[in-house]
Amino acid sequence: MKAATSRTHSRGMTHLMKRLTRPMSVWVLAGTIAAVAWSARGDEVAPAPAVRVEGEQTQLSPDQPHPWAQGTKLRQIQTLGPGSGTPAQGAVDIGSIVVRHEGRVLEAGKDYVVHPVSGSLGIGPNPSVAPNAPITIAYTYRLRRLDSKVKTADESVEIRAGEPALTVPEPPVLKPGETRLANIFVDYDSDGTDADVYPIQESADQARTGTTPGRIPRTMARIAAGEPVKIVCWGDSVTVGGDVSTPEKRYSAVFAQRLKAKYPTVKIDVETIAVGGSHSRQWLWPDKVPGREGCDWQRIADARPHLVTLEFVNDAGLSGASLEQVYDEIRARVQSLGAELILITPHFTKPEMMGFKTLRDPECRPYVVSLREYARKHNLALADASARWEHLWKEGLPYVTLLRNGINHPDDRGHALFADELMKCFR
Repeated sequence: MKAATSRTHSRGMTHLMKRLTRPMSVWVLAGTIAAVAWSARGDEVAPAPAVRVEGEQTQLSPDQPHPWAQGTKLRQIQTLGPGSGTPAQGAVDIGSIVVRHEGRVLEAGKDYVVHPVSGSLGIGPNPSVAPNAPITIAYTYRLRRLDSKVKTADESVEIRAGEPALTVPEPPVLKPGETRLANIFVDYDSDGTDADVYPIQESADQARTGTTPGRIPRTMARIAAGEPVKIVCWGDSVTVGGDVSTPEKRYSAVFAQRLKAKYPTVKIDVETIAVGGSHSRQWLWPDKVPGREGCDWQRIADARPHLVTLEFVNDAGLSGASLEQVYDEIRARVQSLGAELILITPHFTKPEMMGFKTLRDPECRPYVVSLREYARKHNLALADASARWEHLWKEGLPYVTLLRNGINHPDDRGHALFADELMKCFR
């Protein structure tokens, strides 16, 4: 995406705001936010809304700032709410940051350093203040918006503004008799004139994925016989449900709800066994591969599943022979339990992680290519969630608007896509 300078953004905002009949004004004072909302009509697209924060009180971290971990985070751009979650990547205008200690303005690059993407702060190379010194911060950040080109019931066409959001904006709700023709993505750095247009080309039902029905015959036989079924959803922070609005919205819970609705007379128990930040090797060989607390294959074995689903976006470093070695071990261990296995291809993560140049690029991760081939070679069930994410732009949705933390955690809608593909395996 194009990176706009603060000056360029300011010029574009001023120019376009003059042409809007109801401009938006948003500000934050002493850590509190106030806003006046507006709805754009006609052919104009407004710039990304800007929010000014003044007087945010915190401490200057002794650590070097990181995209999402270390450093003093700017509270208003944390993705789960002020003071909670990772910083929204790219939301803050770095040049707008002003840091003060006891009323004195500190010098960037000397007293403190700033991460260029997250805006998080850390102690500088030649500071005039001590680590953890109390500071106040002022800064400007922007919100995203997803507008729509709508054909109304009377056949007229208008641009309707969506509700601004920090990371996961949604298109405006249609009225009866209306048709959405396209969505218009106004990202953080957009002045409105360069907003990215996504015509509605296909529906979600038209997405073609590699998901494979018919490859869990023993599980399906138990269901047909009315026998109890135990399913373990095994994985990393996505399977844990990182950044979902409620635990009931993580994909394993949605999957369980849909199974219950589809097979109401069968007792199907779905258990989530997952550890955030983990990858599969840490579970298989915890004594050899440094892992996180709770990574132990015995937890899977003790659950005595009939079916195991596997989701590890953190296995993305595996491909080819390395994937064969690890997944041969997984397959053998699952089979030793008398269970069947569904492999889940991962969702899309932020473009830099994907190696993407645009939000319309096709899946190209070696891990996903190898995982699909491994499922084909060994006749294993595959829930191809990746292909659903790849199709989103044809549905008018830039996939990044489904990443709640702006990095690698899907929102509720993204979790539902996993459940969609898992349920196809039960046809």
